[in-house]
Amino acid sequence: MSQQSSHAKSQSDFFAQRRNYFLAPSQTTRGAVVFLLLAGVVTFVTGMVMGHEVRVWGSFLFNLWFFFSLALGGIAFAAMQDVIGAKWGRPVIRLHESFASFLPLAAGLFIAFFICIKFDVAKADEVFRWIKNPDILEHFFGKRSWLVEDPMLIRNGISAILVALLAGWQLKLKLDRDRAMVDGDQAKATTMALAAQRKLRYWSAPILVAYALLFSFMSFDLLKSLSPLWFSTLWGGWAFAIMMQTLMATLLIVMFALKGTAIGQVITREQFHDVGKLMHGFTIFFAYLTYAHVLTYWYGNIPEETLYFIERMQAPWIYIVMAAPIMSFLIPLFALIPKTSKWTSGITLPLAGLILFAQWLAFLLVVMPEVVPAAQWRFPWLEIGVFFGFLGLFMQTILRFGKRNPMVAIADPLLPAAYAGHH
Repeated sequence: MSQQSSHAKSQSDFFAQRRNYFLAPSQTTRGAVVFLLLAGVVTFVTGMVMGHEVRVWGSFLFNLWFFFSLALGGIAFAAMQDVIGAKWGRPVIRLHESFASFLPLAAGLFIAFFICIKFDVAKADEVFRWIKNPDILEHFFGKRSWLVEDPMLIRNGISAILVALLAGWQLKLKLDRDRAMVDGDQAKATTMALAAQRKLRYWSAPILVAYALLFSFMSFDLLKSLSPLWFSTLWGGWAFAIMMQTLMATLLIVMFALKGTAIGQVITREQFHDVGKLMHGFTIFFAYLTYAHVLTYWYGNIPEETLYFIERMQAPWIYIVMAAPIMSFLIPLFALIPKTSKWTSGITLPLAGLILFAQWLAFLLVVMPEVVPAAQWRFPWLEIGVFFGFLGLFMQTILRFGKRNPMVAIADPLLPAAYAGHH
């Protein structure tokens, strides 16, 4: 008997197990989340008290963006599958959809940050040097017209809210049908599921366009504009490549973490293999866009373009510049070639962790050289502590989501097809 037929499941099988697909975190997990949250708060306050206000806000910004990207990537990846009716990923689609539960909190945190910038709370306005000194954009008409404090803060606040609202609507269509299934009304769940499938098949395409535009504008305003005189026409695509590579790495870690649960029993080797292949593919895509960035600046040799890299080729940033490509590209490129590396925990988990660490360093390299003088930066204790806080928030939102909603899309009409080998 083939693996596919041995894992064959019907909608009735999921109906019978419907109450087993909620998250029930252990005491250890809950304690770890509390520890992470406390570590983040303590680090944030300590940094402020020690007079590192701008560095604290820089750490806040890039760590918030790191998890915002994961959350948006999770719901966008679901929309990609819905628009084409993909079946292979249905056993794990709810796992990465759950990441989107962080988006409303992220929108609130972005708005709080923008308010602090507007009212100069603890030097927050010094993170973006063009806000403190608009004259540096005097000779760049397009940039000085776009990078204006109030419009920038307003449009990004609205963008964060729109992302959260679109993701919430997308999730609600799916969760409503699953809740009907949990309540025991299978006929109602089936009717709602087919209606939701038709809506999502139609609306997922324009929603993806909206996500792409909002994400690109936000990445330009919040990250790229930290170096306002630098030019990059690949920035949105480069940020997207990181988002998808880190999404696949995070999804694999969650899949392994749930392997011993009822949720994990729904996941087959095929899903591990397919997500691993996507992580491998986006590793190459990320490297391609990074190389395209560097190559064009190298042969152009224009001061506004090359200065960005020259600054990062000095200590202490040079060590990250040397290490990050090895961890995010070279090692995964070759290590993920064997099939077993995509579903063997002893290989896959270290590779996924390595990718996440490397891309966290990449965002650190984007933000921190613009807000901290190189002579004042030695060890990223503050950046790590703030990361712990956001990791705790991210985990808490997922655990809360999984406590209220099944972590398997039990009413999804395409779910049984995933076990019949359909893609």
